[in-house]
Amino acid sequence: MSVYKNAKSQMTTIRVPHDVMEAMESVKQDGESNAGFIVTAMRGEIARRQTEGSGKDPLVSSLDALARVEQIGKKAAAEIGEIMDVARSELQQRGIEPKG
Repeated sequence: MSVYKNAKSQMTTIRVPHDVMEAMESVKQDGESNAGFIVTAMRGEIARRQTEGSGKDPLVSSLDALARVEQIGKKAAAEIGEIMDVARSELQQRGIEPKG
């Protein structure tokens, strides 16, 4: 394998089995380059292995994240409600009827 580097990227020469190249060609999107396909595939594989290496199921991790978002949303809603109560109280003390 030969490797060439510049400031933004690295070029590498590899041997790919014919069946893999043919399969790639059959699923590439119109106008997609081999390099674009390969880089996207590499990024996906890196992410998969990083997730796999964490020992957590990606679905469980996603559900945990959604549960956390829900908690944050509930807290934000409660805090916004408190701010609205303060604003309503201030307006009423000044004799201004709150809108909405």
